[in-house]
Amino acid sequence: MINGNDTQIAILAGGMGKRLGIDAPKCLLSIGNSTLLDLCIERLIKNGFKDKEFILLLGYKHEMVRRHVNDGKRYGIRVKYSIDPEDNIGWGKGKAFKHALLNNIIDGSKRTLVTFPDDIMLDDGIYARFMQDHLEAVSRYGVYASIALIDKVEYPYGTAKLDDNNNIVEFIEKPMLPIPTSIGLYIFEPKVYDIINKHIDMDSPKAVELESLIFPILAEKGLLHGFIIDSSSWLPVNTLKEYEKAIKVLVNHTE
Repeated sequence: MINGNDTQIAILAGGMGKRLGIDAPKCLLSIGNSTLLDLCIERLIKNGFKDKEFILLLGYKHEMVRRHVNDGKRYGIRVKYSIDPEDNIGWGKGKAFKHALLNNIIDGSKRTLVTFPDDIMLDDGIYARFMQDHLEAVSRYGVYASIALIDKVEYPYGTAKLDDNNNIVEFIEKPMLPIPTSIGLYIFEPKVYDIINKHIDMDSPKAVELESLIFPILAEKGLLHGFIIDSSSWLPVNTLKEYEKAIKVLVNHTE
């Protein structure tokens, strides 16, 4: 169990699944007999978060997710919902999070572990270790937030090394580059909420993202901590190719 009653779980599950072949929320994509959302919730439970309140931030066809999860009893958890206004679907994760804060669905007195169903964590203990690392960073360095990072990322193109005559002396197809890369897993202390409320404009005509607006502010002030994991522990599902890989890894066990 994760100690204390001052942590809540926010699952941002408002994305569409159209690019992946379903006219439904992306979080309801099937992986074997489960959905992306099921896998996310079940892994959090295994990491000791079962007694925490789960908050689902929903947008596109939110009623489908509510029917699937209902009151959370199928998982043995407590669930609350924050629904994006119908005319604001696609307004970005920043606005969705602030909307939940303004409506007191996210408790402003508690820290929040933020995750996304389409970022599958293959490391069974990642959430618990991430929380422990974050709490230590808060105690030692006074940080306001932590983000999980893979240690390296695949560059999507072939790369070449050239000599002085532009002759290629080495070619590597899609190399792994040692660049710490965010994987959609965050922890916010309550102090972050003041920054979110101050800097996220709900009236902006554009989508507002937490990552591009809030994280640079925290980093500049030395208030953002990084938790490094092996790149093999993360399986994103943003394209058909990645979806097919997820099925191979989790269902067929062929990769």
